[in-house]
Amino acid sequence: CVIGAGPSGMSTLGMFNKLRDQGEECEVTCFEKQEVPGGLWNLTWKTGTDEFGEPVHCSQYRDLFSNGPKECLEFPEYTFLDHFGKNIPACPPREVLIDYLRGYWKFNGVKKEDILTKHTVRNVSFDEKTATFTVKVANLEKGVDFEQEFDRLIVASGHFSVPHV
Repeated sequence: CVIGAGPSGMSTLGMFNKLRDQGEECEVTCFEKQEVPGGLWNLTWKTGTDEFGEPVHCSQYRDLFSNGPKECLEFPEYTFLDHFGKNIPACPPREVLIDYLRGYWKFNGVKKEDILTKHTVRNVSFDEKTATFTVKVANLEKGVDFEQEFDRLIVASGHFSVPHV
């Protein structure tokens, strides 16, 4: 189970795809509260709470530029040069970064249907006897809550949100 489909969660899904390509058996479920993957790199003007009453965590503003050089942000197996086919400025703007990230996820075979969007995790518990995690999830669009068990759990909800798990 992967909680969150921002840069870390999506990259994790890409690594699981690579493991499958190498013959490993792994089944992964990814839950994402937002409508689209991308985490805080998605641009939204929403503040406060969303249409489901959920807190809206921060987003980057439209004209934000990275405060770090692209060489510190890129993935070694998929560079900015690979993605854009030319050199770009050292500190790219938000829209360039999200475009690059989406290209990286596509490069790793991650598709939108791999992520359960508009699903928020309400609680996680660990059972020491069975060594499993029980994840309580709300399907925001359908207004349905459910539980699912997993043998592994990755929390990739980002450091700009307060986990309520």
